Amino acid sequence: MVAIHNRFYAIFLLTSLLQTLISYTVTTEAAVFNISNLLNHPLNRSLRQDLPAPPPPPSQSSPSHFLKDVLKVISARQNWTSEKIRVFDVDMKNVKVGSLRRYEFRVQFAKSDLEFKFSDGVNSWKKLRKKGGFRSSVLRASSKTVLNKFELEGPFELHVDGDDQLSLLLPLNTTYTGLKRVLVGEGITVKVKGAREISLFHADFGFAVNRSSEVEEGRGQFWPLRPSLCMPLPPIRISGAATLVAYRTRNSDAHVETAFLSKDMIELIPEKCYTKHSQKKGACPFDSLTSRLASLEKLTKALLGDRIKQKGLSSVLKAKISASTVIRFRLELEKDVKYSDTSRHTLAEWRTKPKVVRLSFEVVARVDAEKLKPMVVKKLRPFIAAESAAWSILMSNISFTKFPSVLVPPEALTLDVKW
Repeated sequence: MVAIHNRFYAIFLLTSLLQTLISYTVTTEAAVFNISNLLNHPLNRSLRQDLPAPPPPPSQSSPSHFLKDVLKVISARQNWTSEKIRVFDVDMKNVKVGSLRRYEFRVQFAKSDLEFKFSDGVNSWKKLRKKGGFRSSVLRASSKTVLNKFELEGPFELHVDGDDQLSLLLPLNTTYTGLKRVLVGEGITVKVKGAREISLFHADFGFAVNRSSEVEEGRGQFWPLRPSLCMPLPPIRISGAATLVAYRTRNSDAHVETAFLSKDMIELIPEKCYTKHSQKKGACPFDSLTSRLASLEKLTKALLGDRIKQKGLSSVLKAKISASTVIRFRLELEKDVKYSDTSRHTLAEWRTKPKVVRLSFEVVARVDAEKLKPMVVKKLRPFIAAESAAWSILMSNISFTKFPSVLVPPEALTLDVKW
C-alpha cells in the first residue's frame, strides 16, 4: 500500500509541474510585443487614411505662381512647355534689388485713345536681405519701395487713397496729422516724401502751335491757367502714407495760413487773391513731368498730324507716376529629357544618357502685385564637360620599351646674337 501511495504522489507532482510549465509558456508568448499587430490594427489604418499626403520633393513641385510669367517667357524662347519645367534652384546669395520710376500717360482725343509708357533706369542695386523664402523676401522689399521726394507747385487739390493718411509740416514747426485732403493755393510749394504713386487728371488738356519754344523758355502751358481760385483745383491723387512739407515759394520761412474745412481736410491759403497765374513756369504742378510731357507732345503730333493745329483739339489727360521694385537674380530650371529629344542622340552610344537637362538664366524682373514681370531674360553659358582619358588607356598594354622612338629633325647649333 505504501508503494502504491508513493506512485500516486509522484504522478500528482509530475502533473502539477507540467501544468505550471504550460501556463508559464502561454503567458510568456502572450507578453511578446508584435509590431505588426499594431500597424495592421483597423483604428491605425483609418488614421493613416485621414493624414494628408506628404509634399512632393522640390524638384517635382509645380512652378510657383510668383514666377509664372518668367517661366512663360523662358518656355517660349526655348520651345518648352511651361507645365513640364521645374524650378530647380534660385541663387538667393546674389539677388539684387533696385527701384525705378514709371510714367504712364493716357491722352483721349475725340475718337482717339493713346497710351504711352516711359520708365527711368535703375540708379543702384542693393543686396536683397533674406528673411524667409524668395517670394516673401522680394515682397517685403517691394512694400518699402517709394518715390523719391518731389515738389508740387500750387494751386492743386491733393487726395490720398485707401486707408492711408497724410502728415503736414508747416514753417515754425507746425504739424498736422490724419489728413485725407489738402487744398494748396497759389504761390505755395509742397514737398512730398514717402509716396508710392501719384496720379494726375485733367479734362481740358490742349496743345499749342509753338509749344516747343515755350518749353525751352520755361513758359510751357501744359497745365491750363486757372483764372480765379473759385474754379475747381486740378486734382492730384497719391497712395501711401506720405509726409508733406509746405512753404511759400518766394519765402520758405514765411507763415502759411491754414483753414480746416473738415476733420481731415485742410486748406493752405495764398498770400493774396490771384486773378491771373503769376508764375509762368507753373504749367504743371509736378516739375519733373515737363520733359516727359514734351516727349508726349512730339509723339502725339507725329501720330495725329495736322489735326491738332487745324481743329485745336482738346483732350483728356491722365498721368500716373509710380515706384516699382526691380529684382535681378539667377534662376536654374530643369526639364525631363525624352527619348525623342535631339540632344539625347548626339551623345556617343557608350555614354550614359541624361534624364534631365538644366539651364541657368539671369532675369531682371519688375514686381507687379504678387508676380514678377520679366524685363530682361538672359541665358547663361552652360558648363561644358570635357572628356579626358588616361595615357594607359590610350596606349592599351604596350610598354614603353616597345613604343617606337620619336625622332626630331636635327637643327644646327645657333646663337641668338644680333650683330
